[in-house]
Amino acid sequence: MNNVFTRVTLIGAVLVSAQALAWWNNDMTLQDTKQLTLDTQSLTALNVEAGAGFLTIVGTETDSITVKAEIYQYEAHKNYCLNLAKQGTAAKLTANNCNNSNDQQTRIDLTVSIPKAFTLDITDGSGAIAIENTATTTIHDGSGEIQVRNIAGDLDIEDGSGAIEARNIIGNVNIHDGSGSIELVNSEQNVKISDGSGSIYVKNTQGDVSISDGSGGITVDKAASFTLLSDGSGSVTVNNVPKQNL
Repeated sequence: MNNVFTRVTLIGAVLVSAQALAWWNNDMTLQDTKQLTLDTQSLTALNVEAGAGFLTIVGTETDSITVKAEIYQYEAHKNYCLNLAKQGTAAKLTANNCNNSNDQQTRIDLTVSIPKAFTLDITDGSGAIAIENTATTTIHDGSGEIQVRNIAGDLDIEDGSGAIEARNIIGNVNIHDGSGSIELVNSEQNVKISDGSGSIYVKNTQGDVSISDGSGGITVDKAASFTLLSDGSGSVTVNNVPKQNL
């Protein structure tokens, strides 16, 4: 297990941004570190419900789910939820405050290893997210930067605020974002982006690209086609796209 965590931690160190580092510098201190393990026989997916804290998930050649949970609090207490259990053909990881009062808040930083064929369904409150080497992935995020790489399936992101970076996506990409920049590089299927504010950069997509944008510049470089559904303000630059509907 130590070898798995070493690899995951090294990858996470590359992926997790300065925004995640800011979590480590607030008033909370590390009170405890827990490790959870679950055999993945008959399982095909991981569902995550997380509150505050960064989340790093890496797919590897493994037959188990391993979780390193770092518990940060103002003062040590046990009034938080942390659990990893089977639910049908999926595993569920819960890591949050369990709706406790503000005077007993907990931040849980998660480093997770899963089989790389697993699908992911993530609901996250706040904090940076880094995902690498998984199958179809769905992310519902309140705030915090999202970095996703090497997805062997579709990618679906619904995000409140924070920058999004995605690279090497085999399936369709669907992003609905409130605010923050979006960068997508190397995807093999269709791309749909709905963005409130922030720049959008899409490069090297084999499928069709359609974008609805409130404000911020748009750049599309190499796609089968590009359709601008709506645009509030900001420049639009399109290169290496044979079919355009602006």
